[in-house]
Amino acid sequence: MAEVFPSEEKTEPFTTEELQQRLQGSIQVDSIEEEHHDTIPLDALVIEEDHHKQGIRILVRPLTRNRSVSPGNDNVQWLALRAEVADPSQPRSKVLAVTQTSKDINFSIRIPQGDDENRPPIWCELYYDPASDSLILVNKSEMPIVLTRVSQPESTSDVNYGQEILPKTTKEVSPGTWRISIYAIPVLDFRILEKRPAKLVIPRDSADSSIISSSDVANSSVKRSFSDASSDEPVSPVAEKRARKTDGQEKDGVIIFMGPKDKELVFPFPNPAKTKEVAIPNGHHALLEVEKDETADIPGGCELDQYQLTKRDQIAMTGASSVFTAEHSNVPDGVITVKVLKTRNPNASDTRPQETHHNVIRQADIWLREYQSQEDLQHESIVRLYGGDARYLSLYMEHVDGKDLAARGVWRDTTDLFVGDRYDAVRILRDIAGALNYVHQKRKIHNDIKPANILYSRERGAVLCDFGLSTRSTDPATNGGTPYYVPPEFIGQKLRGPASDVWALGVTMLYVIRKIPFPDARGRQGHPKQLYWMIADLNRKPGPSHHHGHHTNNRATSAVTQMQQWLSEVNEAKGRLNKLDRIEYLILQMLTPNPNQRITMAKVMMELKDVPNK
Repeated sequence: MAEVFPSEEKTEPFTTEELQQRLQGSIQVDSIEEEHHDTIPLDALVIEEDHHKQGIRILVRPLTRNRSVSPGNDNVQWLALRAEVADPSQPRSKVLAVTQTSKDINFSIRIPQGDDENRPPIWCELYYDPASDSLILVNKSEMPIVLTRVSQPESTSDVNYGQEILPKTTKEVSPGTWRISIYAIPVLDFRILEKRPAKLVIPRDSADSSIISSSDVANSSVKRSFSDASSDEPVSPVAEKRARKTDGQEKDGVIIFMGPKDKELVFPFPNPAKTKEVAIPNGHHALLEVEKDETADIPGGCELDQYQLTKRDQIAMTGASSVFTAEHSNVPDGVITVKVLKTRNPNASDTRPQETHHNVIRQADIWLREYQSQEDLQHESIVRLYGGDARYLSLYMEHVDGKDLAARGVWRDTTDLFVGDRYDAVRILRDIAGALNYVHQKRKIHNDIKPANILYSRERGAVLCDFGLSTRSTDPATNGGTPYYVPPEFIGQKLRGPASDVWALGVTMLYVIRKIPFPDARGRQGHPKQLYWMIADLNRKPGPSHHHGHHTNNRATSAVTQMQQWLSEVNEAKGRLNKLDRIEYLILQMLTPNPNQRITMAKVMMELKDVPNK
């Protein structure tokens, strides 16, 4: 298993405002005429097994006088559902059924202002939480709305009748039926359904060793429901203690048919006689529950949303994500890399609910941006994206057999210097310049070029990864990224574009040719020359200073001062570049202060054509 080091990276994500400006593709309920007169409570409607298999998560019933609500796309459909106690005069009730597919991070409710109603328009976003069965409601309307729980809550602590939700604020809504009102006018009812649970398939010897006594069950907070894969009879829920082998488990190959052409592939799926199924409790994040050599069996409403994922080795683990290798039943190329975004920090037990809500939204939006930014990129020096699953905020990518340029003990020594040679420098510059030239031709900006986002091996070459902060060239400049690689034109002017990626690669190459140590290490606590600032503070208007003795606490001034200090160090390193060396002269041109005079990636590629690798 790969060794996991604490992250030194100081990458800053998109701000909430930036993400909301860029969010596209959410399901919407738009306005057409549709007559409804159903009065049967949503809780009384029967959800058949077939509906669960479709992945239906929300039932919606408009209550507006003009009934002007309709589906926005194919993931929303009108369903006629029967009630538990059928009414002879109304045996079926017509509701909107919302299906969460592997591409949906949220559901948007938009209700225009009614011509015959004295109320403003309503806009609410419902974000799916991969770590629970609840949804996070965001009031995007200009006016407060009232959220009332219609169904009987399971616990008294869940009672929340008539709570006012102010504009831009959030509320966690658990499974059950809720009503949205404004100005005491009921506008819409919606019922949240529990997710269809995934399952883990684990080696039988691990499953057997995990079954313990009833006294241990009482003392354990981790519980799983076991069922024998070779038997239809489930076993009662028990607590689990893991006892694992260090070597891999023997697997039997099975034939799986894929796609319209029924292409065959052999996928090492666990033999039922040697495995047991573990039902993951509803609401748990299935892909964060899976451990080495376990297989997550993911259900779905269509063929593409159903697959099996067998975890292999953990690559990295941070508070924001988990990265590991795995085998995917729908990817015939063998081992892939899986990146799963987290919405819960297990160490933050005192986190306020609003912070948790905002983190769910932020991570979901980051997933969407990374998926959309990379899905159409096909370049040999860019990590290939096979797909993703919004239900688990997971991305399935090509596995590159190489470590990133920041990997300690591989490409970085104990003094934070790069350990490669001239050949490595030429190869890295050639490959990443080609990748960035391709990205810029697509009118996109990476926004986070740095050693940690470049995978490298001498066999494969350099490969660019992590497009979570990428934007289109027409988007406003972002505050996301890593401070040491932000270009000088960002101060004051807040300019970022293709030229900013060039600058960032120039700083990265200073590290690769050993002119500077690993820049990100400067943010490490205890570093003798610690230097770190927030990108968003660079263009913040200076506020009133607060004096504490001789110390001035002004974030904007401090950020600009520290970045200017860093730029002076970059400039000093530039002064040590040899203009007669083709590679060093290209790096010098990449670090031109004026972005309009800075060399482009296309020009770098032209200059590199006749440069030998050594």
